[in-house]
Amino acid sequence: MGSDVTRGFSVLGTLRLSIGGDERIITAGKERVIAAALLLHANETVPVDRLVEYVWEKPPRTARASLYSMVKRLRLSLADHDHDVIRTASSGYVIEAEPDELDLHRFHALHKAARGARERGETRAERSRLGEALALWRGPALADVPSAALHHSLVPRLEELRLEAIGRQIDLDLASGRHALLVGQLSGLTREHPLREGFWSRLMLALYRCGRQAEALAAFHAVRGVLDAELGIGPGGELRNLHQRILMADPDLDLADAVPPAPDTLDGDAPSAAVQTRRDWHEMCQLPPAAADFVARDLERGLLVGHLAGGNPQRVLVLWGPEGVGKTELAVRAAHDLRPHYPDGQWYVALNGTGGPPRPVAEVLADLLIAVGVPAAALPCSAEARAAVLRARISDRRVLLVLDDARDFSQVKALLPGTASAAVLVTSRSALGELPGACRHRLGPLSPDESVMMLRAALGEERVSGELSAARTLARACGGRPLALRTASAHLHAQPGLALDDLVRGLCTGHGRREEAAVCA
Repeated sequence: MGSDVTRGFSVLGTLRLSIGGDERIITAGKERVIAAALLLHANETVPVDRLVEYVWEKPPRTARASLYSMVKRLRLSLADHDHDVIRTASSGYVIEAEPDELDLHRFHALHKAARGARERGETRAERSRLGEALALWRGPALADVPSAALHHSLVPRLEELRLEAIGRQIDLDLASGRHALLVGQLSGLTREHPLREGFWSRLMLALYRCGRQAEALAAFHAVRGVLDAELGIGPGGELRNLHQRILMADPDLDLADAVPPAPDTLDGDAPSAAVQTRRDWHEMCQLPPAAADFVARDLERGLLVGHLAGGNPQRVLVLWGPEGVGKTELAVRAAHDLRPHYPDGQWYVALNGTGGPPRPVAEVLADLLIAVGVPAAALPCSAEARAAVLRARISDRRVLLVLDDARDFSQVKALLPGTASAAVLVTSRSALGELPGACRHRLGPLSPDESVMMLRAALGEERVSGELSAARTLARACGGRPLALRTASAHLHAQPGLALDDLVRGLCTGHGRREEAAVCA
């Protein structure tokens, strides 16, 4: 290793390589595969033959010669003065990395430290280490690395460790009474991992503890339908047992409040100072995972982050635009980028303004207040009083609040903080012109080239490059809408033998299948 130059390597998300404080951009997909493979095996020699398998699904006869040329170009891109980042070994290549240079190494170390804290019964230390470990993830591992072999052989093990850490962190949060802010996160996790019964059971318990028994029971019926449709089986014993206990309103499911209400708790609708100080502040990252196929939008992403990270006094930003253009994905990605600027919490609230029955403002406020330490028994009755308590709780706190899918100003106004230390990022189909002092940015569709980039990220570079003309036609048919592109990609994943040409011919003709026509809807 021996270099004094600061280096940083990241694989937990998109591939990032930094030498001497300068980020090195690797544009060629196959060279990114080589760099990612060497980093996943950091400090180990990766044989040339294995690198060939990672780079090509069907290696050409000239694969080894091509690989040597790619490594040579990659070395030039990563030039570190007198030191080669990539070193030649007897049978292959190696990148040597110190423990603090690679995010994967730091994740493993923090995960191990969390397990040690758990064995010692140090709950607070365990949660802190888990939070640090999960904060290293900027999205799915190797999100922009086009290698089916890497994604099939190495990435699942990393994803399993991430989900294990998430599950344990959620268990700790449930045990400490943070169930209200877990509902949104768990709803996202059950959508992303519908066959993981553990996330469904945690969602049911969180809903039940929020006083939403009917929704907890509905979640059980939802997972039962998913398991039957996908695997032809029913829920496991843990889920069935929890379902029965919720039906019976088992008092043992309730979380005992270690801090009983004080005599001067709220009387009617008047906010009490006791509510504001009863419990320590709970830092919480409740953001959904960043989309794996998120591409482009660098300018818009930079605008959002730059506005909310700087000293701009306008701390409310409305990201608006038509359905399906990727407002939620961009807002969530920007919110992840902003986490260091808002260390007291990053909250996500799905308002369901257009995607279903809008969530009542009073209910949203109740969830947020319980999450920051206000006992459920001490909540004010009216939405106005709850809003006043929330403003008091987050005054002078560096909190980022993402309000997703707002229908109109009435859904948002009670959730706005009273001080400039907190920030709000709102997504909506309208510009919310009634919202005073807000900055607004309209999000349009992706360009044709950006749409093809998204297809490459979702379907793999080789498949798209092999049917590039059809991919461009599909991109135009989807109108630059990420939602439509994602629907088309999911349809192609579900039918691996279906060519892009076949899907394009069936689109929007009135003769295709219902799923195909939905892409152009």
